[in-house]
Amino acid sequence: MIAGMMAGGRRFGAVAVLVLLVLPVARAQTPDGPRALQPETDPGAIQSEPLPPPAEAAPPAAPALATPNGVPAPGAPAPETTMTPPAMAPAATPAAPQTVLLSPDWQPRGIATLQALDKHDVRVARIEVPVGQSGHFGALTIAVRACLARPPDQATDAAALLQVSDARPGGPGFSGWMFAAEPALAILENPIYDVRVLACH
Repeated sequence: MIAGMMAGGRRFGAVAVLVLLVLPVARAQTPDGPRALQPETDPGAIQSEPLPPPAEAAPPAAPALATPNGVPAPGAPAPETTMTPPAMAPAATPAAPQTVLLSPDWQPRGIATLQALDKHDVRVARIEVPVGQSGHFGALTIAVRACLARPPDQATDAAALLQVSDARPGGPGFSGWMFAAEPALAILENPIYDVRVLACH
């Protein structure tokens, strides 16, 4: 009998062990299938905590009161701005004649001798124009404002301050100094006419 009780105790103990092993597996069953058991407290799990309330933003500045025409009302604070007014464009000034610095030993003369060319007709004319007066060639009007010559002990050269206008619509003119020895320094850029300085006397 004692042996039977001992055998029954062993069977009871074995059944108890099986129940303890099967119970956690049964708890892990879900309608979607088995899932891994996790301890209630997982040290690697993400923990959350409530965030502090956001700081109160400063209320926007009240816009300045304005009248219907857009002008601020009297006593209203002026709106702040970081923009600066645009720079005023300089007033347009009339074009001045070309200025050339001449040596002080150049001597003034009273008459300018000019050569005019008509490129279409291949016609060349020599014109003498007193200082302060104007001469004409074709559609050109040539005004002589000054005429200078080098002294006799220096290389021969002459310079005349001319203002040339073309009567044709859109015809280009000229305003500035022309030199006899170096005509390429200043030329009349005209498709029909050409003017050069020959001498001042």
